[in-house]
Amino acid sequence: MINNLNKRVLILGGYGNFGERIAQMLKSEPNIQLIIAGRNKGLADRCAEQLGGLAEGLRLERDSINLAAQLRALHLDLLIHCAGPFQKEVDYRVAKACIESHTPYIDISDGRRFVCDFHRLSPAAEAAGIAMVSGASSLPGLSSAALMEIGQELPVIHSLEIAIAPAHRIDRGLATVYAGFESLGHSFPQLQEGHWRESFAGKHLRPITLAHPVGKRWLCDFDVPDLELCPKHLPGLRSARFATGLQPLTLQVGLSACARLARIHLPATSARLAQLGHKLAPRWPGGTPHGGMIVRAKGENQHGETATRQWQVLGLNGDGPWIPAAPAAALARKFLAGNGPSPGAQACWQLLTLDEILVELNDYSIVTAMETHSRERMPAIAL
Repeated sequence: MINNLNKRVLILGGYGNFGERIAQMLKSEPNIQLIIAGRNKGLADRCAEQLGGLAEGLRLERDSINLAAQLRALHLDLLIHCAGPFQKEVDYRVAKACIESHTPYIDISDGRRFVCDFHRLSPAAEAAGIAMVSGASSLPGLSSAALMEIGQELPVIHSLEIAIAPAHRIDRGLATVYAGFESLGHSFPQLQEGHWRESFAGKHLRPITLAHPVGKRWLCDFDVPDLELCPKHLPGLRSARFATGLQPLTLQVGLSACARLARIHLPATSARLAQLGHKLAPRWPGGTPHGGMIVRAKGENQHGETATRQWQVLGLNGDGPWIPAAPAAALARKFLAGNGPSPGAQACWQLLTLDEILVELNDYSIVTAMETHSRERMPAIAL
């Protein structure tokens, strides 16, 4: 029997790398019942048992032909979709099942087409009377919140650089590794000096220096929703780049080589190789448990002067993977409190403030900093 006093939140892929962290964050929410769902009932039950309270495990596959009917029978207040990789879910099957069952929806996708085309579901979501949000993760959920903060002192932004340098000594979800590995060599457009130019995932290996103890890291181009959303929402923007990569440098050089091999149609990014890489990465010598993210914008301040504003967040001692989980948890709280967005479907662009996201990370080794530099006092960063 359903207890109507409790908000029922289903986390699809809730025992995965990010889904489990979102569940841990939300278990402190009063009057909530978490349903940990996925294709493996044993893992779902184990995760639910660790959460305690009213949490329960459930076998539920995102590819089920009667998914909408199953969701309708569960009488959910919210579904959080964490069962990636999202690049392969081009038909929005879970989101459409939520529309049919009138279930509010959040996902943690960072796939460019998945997030940027999500608004096409808006008419159906409005008709169903539900709010749906895609990309409640580091990109674009957290990055756009950082840009909203930057925009208070930098109302005009001409160029933007975003980078994520994950730690090496952390647990990686297999779905995340698959998505990243299979994307190597795929081309995508990015805005450079006012023109759209082609790059590809794994191109332009270059150094970036984050604050201590992350320090200097080697990263390369990668396709993310921000490369399309930022030009759409920042009218003065002329250049936007994103970079990410792995530790240590030998692993990153190998991935960049795989990307170039993929460009000449050699089988360097197969699912089997991704699985092998997932097994080998934790055993690879070197690297640290520290990682970080940087958002750096150059433009004009309120006085029309050239200035740069830079925001960083560092995840220390292996706590970095909590960062991409925080936007979904923060947004879920707003949904459950009745403060979520209006009915419709949209990307997670500036739906959260930095404070709303960072409060989810209070219990972890996460530090942030914002810096402002005017005119020629900007320190050089190779990115």
